[in-house]
Amino acid sequence: MTEAGQHAGGDARRETGGVPAVLPEDVRAGIARVAALDHVVLATDFDGTLAPFVEDPMDARPLPGAMALLREAAGLDGVSVALVSGRDVDTLRLLSGVTDGDDIDLVGSHGAQSSRADMTAGALLDDDARARLAELDAALVEVQQHHPAARIERKPAAVALHTRGLPEDVAAAALADAGALGDRDGVHALSGKSVVELGVVETSKGIALRALQRLVDADAVVYLGDDVTDELAFAMLPAADGHLTIKVGEGDTTASCRVDSIPAVLDVLAEFVRLRLR
Repeated sequence: MTEAGQHAGGDARRETGGVPAVLPEDVRAGIARVAALDHVVLATDFDGTLAPFVEDPMDARPLPGAMALLREAAGLDGVSVALVSGRDVDTLRLLSGVTDGDDIDLVGSHGAQSSRADMTAGALLDDDARARLAELDAALVEVQQHHPAARIERKPAAVALHTRGLPEDVAAAALADAGALGDRDGVHALSGKSVVELGVVETSKGIALRALQRLVDADAVVYLGDDVTDELAFAMLPAADGHLTIKVGEGDTTASCRVDSIPAVLDVLAEFVRLRLR
């Protein structure tokens, strides 16, 4: 690993107050396999994977050292780096600190947006989709009026209701009412941790990552994620096709392997960079 990578990973571990994690053997083996390929997409979810969850979503920030490792990986030959999120691209850029000078692709709104002009699924909505989005927005406002502590997030091709920090019974009721809007024609509902998103274009993180793989002609995709919406990506990136998917944290998963925490994500990134530099 370069000095920058050592410094980034070391800082992150000191910030979390822990000893560097020992990665599971299947994770190490997977990293060694993909690091040896000619061209790899290295992609990671943001909230719950690089950035710890916080009550106010706009306060979320990557764990110290995380972005330094991604930038180092992006500077390696044959590595395309992507940051993936349910957030819109502008918010993802703001919270992650990615700049125009960084060779890091941003994929937002669960794949409906991208910082790449050749990969944006939801940039141009037709008249029907725009009408559906306006109707969804109005309907979700009505839901929020019944659950005023819930928060609405508006995206280019979707609206979402957030309930993080609310009492469990209040959150469950609000999410159920929002989720019911997904029964409408032409509406695609995605349920995540303390959120329901309602979109008017069919997309997913998995669709976006496969599209990115084709665009850059990569041999495989490495993807780390923690949420229900990341499972859609894991399912589209099977190990049998050479991909490496890593679930962060607890819960059932279709990912090929798992790490137990966000600090361990930094160990994954550091190990990838170390082996790629060999």
